[in-house]
Amino acid sequence: MDEVDGMSAGDRGGVGALNALIKKTKIPIICIANDRGAQKLKPLLTNTFNMPFRRPEAQAVRSRITTIAYKEKTKIPANVVDQLISGSQSDIRQVLNMLSTWRLSSSSMDFDEAKDLAKINEKHTILSPFDVTNKILGPYMFGLNARETLGDKMELYFHDHSFVPLFIQENYLKTQPVKVRNLEGPPKILKQLELMDKAASSISDADLVDAMIHGPEQHWSLMPLHAVCSMVRPASFLFGPGGGYGSQNAMTFPQWLGQNSKQNKLSRQLGDVQSYVPALFPHVVKPLIDQGVAAVDDVIERMDEYYLSRDDWDTVVELGVDGHKDDVINKLIKPATKTSFTKKYNSTDHPIPFHKATDLGKIPKKLAGGPAPDLEDVFELDDEVVDISDDVAADRLIQLSKPKVKKAKTTTKIKRKGQNFM
Repeated sequence: MDEVDGMSAGDRGGVGALNALIKKTKIPIICIANDRGAQKLKPLLTNTFNMPFRRPEAQAVRSRITTIAYKEKTKIPANVVDQLISGSQSDIRQVLNMLSTWRLSSSSMDFDEAKDLAKINEKHTILSPFDVTNKILGPYMFGLNARETLGDKMELYFHDHSFVPLFIQENYLKTQPVKVRNLEGPPKILKQLELMDKAASSISDADLVDAMIHGPEQHWSLMPLHAVCSMVRPASFLFGPGGGYGSQNAMTFPQWLGQNSKQNKLSRQLGDVQSYVPALFPHVVKPLIDQGVAAVDDVIERMDEYYLSRDDWDTVVELGVDGHKDDVINKLIKPATKTSFTKKYNSTDHPIPFHKATDLGKIPKKLAGGPAPDLEDVFELDDEVVDISDDVAADRLIQLSKPKVKKAKTTTKIKRKGQNFM
């Protein structure tokens, strides 16, 4: 089953039906997906075996390409093969096509010729932030045999310059650094801490540069510097295995996005109930902790007196600090109490504060004859008001058709011969 992550785009219930088939079938089913972590594939995670695949590195493909070139009697050095593989984005079929075309005219290839050939057949692909993070933090980008220049490494930043720095900040501590591979014991731990400190300092400098780029000054020319400080330099300290797909420390999505959204939400809520949280807590939260279900009616009544909604109650709990922190309060309130409180609140009506608006666009008409009466008085109109809302003829937007006038019939008399009309 190929592209199972795109199954629910036009097929409702397809993932559930496939999951039911996997449970009862005796024939192995291979499901292929681009995004294994998609929410729609959650039913398949418990009934399938995960086998992550990633794009092979040049070192993994080099031996096979060299063997094929030897059998075809083509002399190609190892560095030339690496250049072809990196230029084709590790596409083995494209490398074989390039070699077969080159073999028609020559039986050998040097590094410059391979570079030009790879440039002509270069594949321009947009990598996802996951792919960029896996590549820049991997053990090959900064290895001793790496041929990528500083410009090539900075180019990865521009695949998604807004997300790649966040991914690096989230995952740069999950690798097993190559620079401490030959150390053991306390020296290894100390060296790793020094590398972490340098990487964190570089990320902090990147935040300062980002403030100048997206701030009021708009220095967009500093984006290459931001690429070095936020991605290239931290990865140069902590590059190594252990942070890829399916590894012990798998890459994760940046948690900063969720925390930033929560911060913005709490900031808006804080502006509404900031000065009332200490005074409201003993009356709308503390009784539920001490008395349980018996205090639900009193708490709801007190909330109605201050026009507090259920969301306002959640805000009072979330904004608590120290001993009133939301994690602590949620553990102290029993689940049965919270369930009863929610059901009771949703099943009853509650007052809503509102402001009676006045129409300020029209000038009120003055009443002739004496001062205007109070609002509670009833106006008596002498003239009868005719309601013309149903009168179609009074509406200017409706054009009535004119009745057709019938033409009178005309008769003609023919004078016959031999008749005297005298």
